[in-house]
Amino acid sequence: MKIRSLETFKITLPFRFSFGHSLAARKESQNLLVKITLNNGVTGWGEGVPRDYVTGESVDTAEENVLLRYAPEIIGMSLDNPFDVMKNLKAAFEKLGLRKTANGASWCAVETAILDAASKLVSKPLHGIFGQQKQDFIRYGGVVPFGKKKALQAVLFFYKIYGFQTVKIKVGAQNLEDDLEKLRIARSIMGDNCILRVDANCAWTVEQTLRASELFKPFNISSIEQPLPASDWEGLQKLSKEIEQDILVDESLCTIQEAEDLARDRICNAFNIRISKAGGLLAAKEMVEIAKAHGLRIHLGAQVGESAILSAAARHFAATYEPFENYEGSANGFLLKNDICKENLTAGLGGKGSFSYAGKNFGLGIKVQDNFVLSFVETDSSNNSDDQRVNKVDTQNNPLSQSTR
Repeated sequence: MKIRSLETFKITLPFRFSFGHSLAARKESQNLLVKITLNNGVTGWGEGVPRDYVTGESVDTAEENVLLRYAPEIIGMSLDNPFDVMKNLKAAFEKLGLRKTANGASWCAVETAILDAASKLVSKPLHGIFGQQKQDFIRYGGVVPFGKKKALQAVLFFYKIYGFQTVKIKVGAQNLEDDLEKLRIARSIMGDNCILRVDANCAWTVEQTLRASELFKPFNISSIEQPLPASDWEGLQKLSKEIEQDILVDESLCTIQEAEDLARDRICNAFNIRISKAGGLLAAKEMVEIAKAHGLRIHLGAQVGESAILSAAARHFAATYEPFENYEGSANGFLLKNDICKENLTAGLGGKGSFSYAGKNFGLGIKVQDNFVLSFVETDSSNNSDDQRVNKVDTQNNPLSQSTR
C-alpha cells in the first residue's frame, strides 16, 4: 500500500492553567497534526509541537515545511514492509538535511503518521515494528512550573498524594534565594525518597550555576537541566566536570549532529530527548544509541502541551528500551482542558504509564477522528468565515490544495 494523501491541521489546545519557565509562559499550545491516508483507506496520525525558542519553528513554518518540502518526498511511498519504511524515512531525513538542521517538530509529525499507518498495515502496535518490548509500563515524573508559593505547594501536595517519585522544579525566574525556597518546600512536602531535579531553561551563567550547585546540596538535587544558553557548550563542559549534579542538556540538543558532538566532547552528563524536538522516533532512537555508546544518562522528555498522539508515540518508544533515568509527559488530563481522542493517556497513580489505553488497537493505539480534531483547528480569518482550514497534498492534486471544512 502506498501513501495517497497528506493533510495538515493546525490545532490549539487550551490549558487548565498557565505553564511558565524562564523562556516562556503559555496558556495554550499550538500544535501541528498530520494525517496520511493510504490507497486502501488506512490512515496514520502524527504530531509536532513547534517552539521557536527551541528549534526555531512556528506552527506556520512547520506546516510550510511539511507541505512544500516533506510531502513530495513521501507521497507515493510504499508502507508494505516496515523495515523498508524505516530505511526510506531515514534516507529522506538525510536528503532533507535534517541531521544537522533543527526542524524536528515538522518532520516528527510526518514520520509519526507514517509509522502509525505502517504498523496498522502489519497489525502490530507501533512499538512492535521497532523491536522487542522490554517494559510493560514506565513511571513518569512530575514537572512544577513557575508559580507563587500557594500554587507551588498545591502542585507538590497533589504530586505527593498521586505518588510521583520524581519531581522537576523550574528555576531561574528571579534569584537563587527564591529557588532555594522552592526546593525547601519541595523537599519538605515530597520527602527524602523523592528524586528532585531542577531546570533553569538557559537562565544562568557559569558562575550562577556553580553557586546554585553548592547551595542546592542540602536538598540532594540529582540534576541541573540546561543551566546555560543553548550555544554555551564551553560553559556546559566546564560545569559537567566541576559539579557533582548531572548537567542535563535540552535546548542544546535538537539534532543528531548536536548529539554526536555533545557526546564526543563530553559537554554534558545526560541527554533530555524529546520526540518532537529531536525530529521523530527514528532520530530519537539514534540519539539514545549515541548516549549509550558514550556512557551518558538518558531522560525522555516531552514538549508542554503534547496531545495524546505524541504521548502515545513516546510511550511506545520507551517500551523498547530498558528503563531510562527519567520520563516526562503524559500529563494530558492534568494540563489540557480537552484532548484529541477519547483514550486516556494521562499517567496513572505513582506516575505509571501502561498500554491499557490501547486495548486491541494497532499503530499508536488511539482512535483519532477528523471531526474531533477539527474542533481544535483554527478558523479562516482571512474571509471572516468560520470555515476551518485544512491543507492537503495527494497524488492527483500536487503540490497542495487548501480546503475548508
